[in-house]
Amino acid sequence: MSLRFSFLLFTFYFLHLTSSFAQVNYEPVSNSVYEYLERLSNKGVIQLNEEILPFSRKYIAEKIKQIGDRKLESGNRISEIEGKELEFYIREYAPELERIGFDLKDYVATNKLIDLKSNNFGFDKYNRFRLFSYNSKDFGLFLDPILSYSYTSYKNGNSWSYSSGLRLFGNFSNNIGFELQFSDNHPRGDYLDRNQDFSRLTGYEFQPGTKGGFDFDQMNANLTYSWNWGSITLGKDYNYYGSGEDGKLILSDKAPSFPFVKIEADYSHWFKFSYIHSSLNSQIIDSSEIREGTLRDHFPKVEKYFVAHMFSFTPFQSLNISLGESVVYSDKFEPIYLIPVAFFRIADHYLTDPDESAGNAQLFASIWYKNFWLKTKFYGSLFIDEFSTYNNEYPQAAAYNLGFKSIDPIIPESELIFEYTRINPFVYFHADEVQTYQNYGYDLGHWIGSNADQIYLSFKKRILRGLDFNLFYSFIRKGSEESFDEPRYQDKHSFLWGDKNEVTEYGAEISYELVHGFHIRTMYSYFDEKLKNKLLIFNGNLFSFSVGYGM
Repeated sequence: MSLRFSFLLFTFYFLHLTSSFAQVNYEPVSNSVYEYLERLSNKGVIQLNEEILPFSRKYIAEKIKQIGDRKLESGNRISEIEGKELEFYIREYAPELERIGFDLKDYVATNKLIDLKSNNFGFDKYNRFRLFSYNSKDFGLFLDPILSYSYTSYKNGNSWSYSSGLRLFGNFSNNIGFELQFSDNHPRGDYLDRNQDFSRLTGYEFQPGTKGGFDFDQMNANLTYSWNWGSITLGKDYNYYGSGEDGKLILSDKAPSFPFVKIEADYSHWFKFSYIHSSLNSQIIDSSEIREGTLRDHFPKVEKYFVAHMFSFTPFQSLNISLGESVVYSDKFEPIYLIPVAFFRIADHYLTDPDESAGNAQLFASIWYKNFWLKTKFYGSLFIDEFSTYNNEYPQAAAYNLGFKSIDPIIPESELIFEYTRINPFVYFHADEVQTYQNYGYDLGHWIGSNADQIYLSFKKRILRGLDFNLFYSFIRKGSEESFDEPRYQDKHSFLWGDKNEVTEYGAEISYELVHGFHIRTMYSYFDEKLKNKLLIFNGNLFSFSVGYGM
C-alpha cells in the first residue's frame, strides 16, 4: 500500500469519524448574547471560558441548552428578565439548538414562541425575523441586512453617519460553515475623527475622502471546517485574547481585522487551545519593489506577519488560567511558525542568527476567578513585550489590567464593573518600524496605547428584556509616544514620561434591543481634557443617538 494511498485512507476515516454535527459559524462579539452568557456564568449557572473569542453559534447554542435545562430543573438562580432573555436567544439559535437535540416543541407548547411552519422570507419558523432563511439537514443559509444611522451633537457642531451592508452565514453538510459581513460607512459633518487613533472604535483600513466627510468600508469573512472537538478556519475577522471590559491588552478589535488561518481545539471542558497565523499591513513601503507605471506607480508594502497561540485551562468551574505568546515578523513568510504547538520565542531565536531583527516576540497570561456566592468575577491580564532581569537596556516593557465584574450588587438586575489598566512605555513598540505590534498603524491590543493608564467604572441596570441603563466613568493618563528617531530606554523614559495628558469622561447610556438585531441607543457624556498633545477632536458635552439593524 503506497504512502499516498494510506494518507488518503486515513483522511477519509478521520472525516467519517467526525461527520456528526460540528458546523461552526462565528458570532460577532458585539452580540448581546455574550454579556448574557457571562452574567449567568458569574452566577454559577453555566461554565464559560471568555478568554478566547469569538464563540461559535454551536457553542452558544450548547450554553443556551444548559441554561434551559437548569431552568427546568430549578429557576432559583435565573431571574424573570433572564428567563425572558432565554426565550429571546432560543429563537435566535433555534437552528443550532435543533441540531444538538434541544426539544423546541416544549417551548412551543409552554411559551408559544415558535411557529414550526416553514417560511423563507420575513419571520422564519422560529419567529425570528430574517431577510431570508433556509435550513435543512445538509444546507443552511441565513441572510440579514445591515442598516444604521447615528447622530452626534458636540459643543460647537454636529456630525452624522449612515451605513448599509449585508450579513450572511450558513453551512454545507455538518462540517463546513461560512459567514460574510460587509458594510459601507459614510461619516459626515463637523469634527470628524479621520484617524481614530485614541478611540474605542476600530481603526480604518480603507478611507477615501469626500467633500464634507469621508467613506470607509469594512468586511469580515470566514470559511471553517470543523469536527467534534476542533476546527480550522480561513478568514478575515476579529479575534480576542484575554480579559478586559473597556479594552483588551493582548488581542482586541482596535486594529482593522486581518486575514488569518486559525486552528482551535476544545476537546474537554477544562482545556481550550487557539492558534492564529495571519498577514498584517505594515504601512511601510518596500523601496526595492517600487514599480513605475504609465498611469500609476506601484508602491508595495513590506511583508508583515503575526502568529499567536493561547493555552487556556479551566481546572475548576470557578478558575481559569491562560498562557500564550505571539511573534510579529516581516520580510518573508517563515514555515517554522506554521507549527501550532511550537515555542515561538525559541523559533524566533532559531531565525535570529545572524539576523538580529528576525522577529518581535511577546508573552502573555490571563487569569480569572469566579466567586459564585458573591456572583463576582475577578480577573487580570499580563502582557510582556520586552523584559529583562539582567540587562538594563531592556526594562519592563509590560502591561497589565486588574478588575472585577459583580452581578446584582445590592440592586437586582444590575452589574458593577471596576477595571484598572496600566501600559508601560514601549509596549506594542519595536525598534524595527515594520515589526511593531500593529496592523494598519493601529495597536493590536488596548486602545489607550502605551505609556498610559486608565481607571474604568460602570454600573448597568436591566430595566426590561433588552432595555439597559448604564452609568460609566473613565479617567486616563497618557504621556508622550515613542519615536523611531531616538534611542529607546533612556533615563527619561519612565512611566508617563514627556507631555502629561489627562482625559476624564463620564456619562450615561440607554440601549434597547427591540427585536433580534435591531438596536436603539442614546448617550450623554462629558469630556474634560487636560492635554499638551491633542488626543481627541472635541471637549465638553456630547450627545449621540443611533438606530441600527444587524450592526
